[in-house]
Amino acid sequence: MQTEKTDLALSMPPVYEQPESLVIPLEIRLDQRLCPEVIACIDEGFAVYSKAYRSAFSRINHGQKNLNQLAKDLQNEYGLKSRAANSIARDTKSRHQAGLELAKEQAKDLQASISRKKKRMKKLKKKVKENSGKAAAGRLDDHELSVYRKQKQELWRLGQLIPELEAKLKRWKKDIENRHVRLCFGTKKLFKAQYHLEENGLSSHDEWKEMFVRNREKMMYLCGKNDEQNGNQLCRLIRMEDGSWQIGVLPVLKPKKGQDRIITGPVMIIHIPGLELLNQVFDGYEAKQPMKQAISVRILRRKKGHYVQFYLYLPKPDGWNTSSFEGVIGLDFNADHIALCETDRKGNIIYARRISLPGLGKKNHSYNQGIDQMRAYVKEITAEARSKGKDLVIEDLDFCAEKSDLQKNKTYNRMITQLAYSQYTKAVKRRCFKDNVDLKIVDPAYTSRKAKETVCKEYGINVHLGAACMIARRGLGLF
Repeated sequence: MQTEKTDLALSMPPVYEQPESLVIPLEIRLDQRLCPEVIACIDEGFAVYSKAYRSAFSRINHGQKNLNQLAKDLQNEYGLKSRAANSIARDTKSRHQAGLELAKEQAKDLQASISRKKKRMKKLKKKVKENSGKAAAGRLDDHELSVYRKQKQELWRLGQLIPELEAKLKRWKKDIENRHVRLCFGTKKLFKAQYHLEENGLSSHDEWKEMFVRNREKMMYLCGKNDEQNGNQLCRLIRMEDGSWQIGVLPVLKPKKGQDRIITGPVMIIHIPGLELLNQVFDGYEAKQPMKQAISVRILRRKKGHYVQFYLYLPKPDGWNTSSFEGVIGLDFNADHIALCETDRKGNIIYARRISLPGLGKKNHSYNQGIDQMRAYVKEITAEARSKGKDLVIEDLDFCAEKSDLQKNKTYNRMITQLAYSQYTKAVKRRCFKDNVDLKIVDPAYTSRKAKETVCKEYGINVHLGAACMIARRGLGLF
């Protein structure tokens, strides 16, 4: 019965539904020499914002559900503007919910780990019991005696570890039931550094406190609204007559006297993701009718300076889409290459090729350079699919469960941990959205095994190209 359900699911591959809009992050670094007043205004707001944020998170953690009332309380208590208070209330609610979901996944993984350790403990007890009499009688050779002692040592270690893990799991389940999230603002590692000052290169507790507070007060999230100028009244980009850009920031606190004065400063925007949307979104001399959209902003302070992230919404492009009527292009993603296979409507191979990713394949590679290399090839692949009018088919790559249970050989474990499947899937989805290429995401089960039995022998290709062919056929509903 279970086999019939599996076969039915494989015969109907899931199709990825492209969203109506795509969020494009646009990050700008603020130069201390160009806009010192803007940075000073941001630093001044960090302290108040961080204090209000921690208070809001604590209240949500203790059961407060009315976000409007929470925002009003924050305005009255900390003197925040309504937009800043609403941003804090909604961001803390989202962060609390994300913490609960993470706790559920961690509890699930911990439960599986405890079950595996109990099975291992049961086997060890049986082996130790069998060899205890022989060891006492001196009937074990040196190797067998060494193995027996290691088994006893591991058995003792598991006996100490399992109760600790069970107590930890019980505490997590209680927190999940009470919707309580344990979170240390400023990171737990840095908080514990106060007890080991010399090991962390600190001379005094005051120095630690200054560093901890600065690390805790380094972020602001400003919620946008589509009826506000440039989508956000607290932080916006302004287009100048000469084509340059300026950033405008309003303080998060209510003004004591008179009206607010927007603080502006020049920013350098040359080539960054989302650049093509600027003239369409922000008011300026080149945008006659800018798109009305809410633009959320996140301001961060890092080691290299202050960064402002604008989240723009790219609408779904107009024009024709690709189809699978004449066939599809299947992709098989691996640690050091992408296998591509184009098929006709009946699943016959038109051509297949291997796209090397040397940046990701090397042991001591630069991760960012490898990701950039992979994205460049994905852009070429989607352009090829667009020119041929064929859909793309990829695997539903999700190894979260496998990563939590690395019990196979070292080669498999290394492949799972090094595979940048999340970055690859995001890159394909985003590029297919921009190029109007329909994307199908299918179950990867048994593609390599079936490829070895069929297309690899028939066409004389390797298993990766064969797997790409089987992925394409599954996208067509033929496998």
